[in-house]
Amino acid sequence: MTLTARLLLSYLIIIFVSLTLAFGTLILVARPAQNRLARLRLTAESRQAASLVNGLYRQGLSTETVLARFKVAAAEQESRLLFLDPQGQVLADSRGAWVGQQLPLPVSIDDPALSLREIEPQNFVAPNGDEFSYIPIPVGPAENRAGYIAAVGPRLSGLLGVLSELSRGFLAAGGVAVLVSLLLGVFIARSIALPLQQMAAAAGAVAAGDYEHRLPETGPPEIKRVAHSFNVMIGRVESSQRAMRDFVSNVSHELKTPLTSIQGFSQAIMEGATYDEPARKRAAGIIHQEAGRMARLVEDLLDLARIDSGQIVMKKAQLDLGQILTSTVERLLPQAAQQQIRLIKKWNTLPPVVGDGDRLAQVFTNLLDNAVRHTPAGGQVTITGQTAKGLPRPRRVQAGQVQPDATTALSERGDFVEVSIADSGPGIPAQDLARIFERFYQVDKSRKRGKGTGLGLTITKEIVEAHGGYIRAESAAGEGTKFTVFLPITEADVATVISPRRYTQRISKFP
Repeated sequence: MTLTARLLLSYLIIIFVSLTLAFGTLILVARPAQNRLARLRLTAESRQAASLVNGLYRQGLSTETVLARFKVAAAEQESRLLFLDPQGQVLADSRGAWVGQQLPLPVSIDDPALSLREIEPQNFVAPNGDEFSYIPIPVGPAENRAGYIAAVGPRLSGLLGVLSELSRGFLAAGGVAVLVSLLLGVFIARSIALPLQQMAAAAGAVAAGDYEHRLPETGPPEIKRVAHSFNVMIGRVESSQRAMRDFVSNVSHELKTPLTSIQGFSQAIMEGATYDEPARKRAAGIIHQEAGRMARLVEDLLDLARIDSGQIVMKKAQLDLGQILTSTVERLLPQAAQQQIRLIKKWNTLPPVVGDGDRLAQVFTNLLDNAVRHTPAGGQVTITGQTAKGLPRPRRVQAGQVQPDATTALSERGDFVEVSIADSGPGIPAQDLARIFERFYQVDKSRKRGKGTGLGLTITKEIVEAHGGYIRAESAAGEGTKFTVFLPITEADVATVISPRRYTQRISKFP
């Protein structure tokens, strides 16, 4: 059963229950009210006719004369009036059909203490089977009762009578209410089901590979939030698929190139194509170099897999960041000197940070190695360290609660160590700058030997964020590139384990 059908069925059930309760309540309220009104009408008509008859008796007229005038007066009334003798026999009927009929009288009707309001209505079954009610009012002198005057009407209704009187009108009103309610229900059901149908269609389109499909962010706030979250999700899926395509292209090329070299030179050695020692050494050196490239690629992939699965544990120890930077620069001095690049250090004493020294060394080694490799001969790379105060702390956003602005409130600021590595290379184009931290993404699409696989900056970003910090990049074509790492000086909000990406997402907004 579709959602629209279920909603309409639920509306019908609600309408039926509501109408049933309303009808039952109406009967409970209408039955005593209807009987009360009918009793008051009968009492008023009986009293009016009795007043006329008593006036005639006060004039000293005989019962025969009074009865004759009563017949004339009663015939002119719309209501049915009876004149009963003291034993309850009908002496006169305004419609002439019940003369001689014996009607029951209340036992206490002649009690002087009984008021007219206390006289109970009496019921009578006519010869034709119809049921009537009447209220007898005494007439004539109290010491010589002449009889009773009674106004007659349909029998005061019981439950079945009220049902028969009200059911037809109520059914008509209920039918109109059901029809109007169903029309409104169809409109409401469609308004609720339509966004869900659109989401289902969009999900099917995405499952079929259409990652350009987006939902309109319209309707109630709840629908807008769901549509926005869905569009964000599709955007991330699209980005992930694009990254995977880049990964397959990059890794396949990166693996194919060293494997081809290793296979070719090893075959040359096996077949004796390298006759002299220098040639064999050269072949062995190339094999060693290409095997090293493959090992680095595998290690990067393993690091990324450990990050995604939450298996990388960040040690928590107080670190001398200046010493880590100095060691990193010293390790890369030979590579920089070979490429005729100057390494300029600009920092004094840096405050300690809490974290994993090996992983932070990996971060700065990766950034400095990238800077050296992308700086032309005669250029320079500048490493700067300083304290940055009052910056907003990044916060992790739990899965399912992604927010556009993931920075903490202004009152939750802290002090950071700011380390920047700036080169004088060609820079990064603006269209690539926003994607450089995506996994498997490479600015240099030529994939020249030694250019890497596009995993280094992704791993770097994950490690920095695991330390409670963040990283940002600035670049302009022809003016070089600058990467800046911010690490908190205290250990507040430092996670010891990188949470699996499927459970936790990190979103940071840089100052």
